[in-house]
Amino acid sequence: MEIEWLDSLETRVRDAVARLGDLNEENRSLRDRIRDLESEVSLLSIPPAAPEGDGDVDEEIEALRVRVRGLERDLAAAETERAEAAAAARSWEVERNEVRRRVEALTERLAGLAGL
Repeated sequence: MEIEWLDSLETRVRDAVARLGDLNEENRSLRDRIRDLESEVSLLSIPPAAPEGDGDVDEEIEALRVRVRGLERDLAAAETERAEAAAAARSWEVERNEVRRRVEALTERLAGLAGL
């Protein structure tokens, strides 16, 4: 039995499957090419090794050490600031709870006086 719309649909599905196969192959080829190009770029971007005894390396190492010491100082200052902020927050929370407790007590007294 021939069903026209079903025959048309089957043809379209077969064409789509064939096209997907072609696109998958093209995708695989492009991924391989990208991987090859990335390898080339990484090889080209590696700086040449400095000759032995080069004073620039020692200077760079010292500059990095100075930078690390500066970052350690900044980190210590940030940790101190964080600790102070945490202590202030705890202090504020204690004060807030005390105010809440006292206001609630006053509210209860007023409610009692008002006969509520």
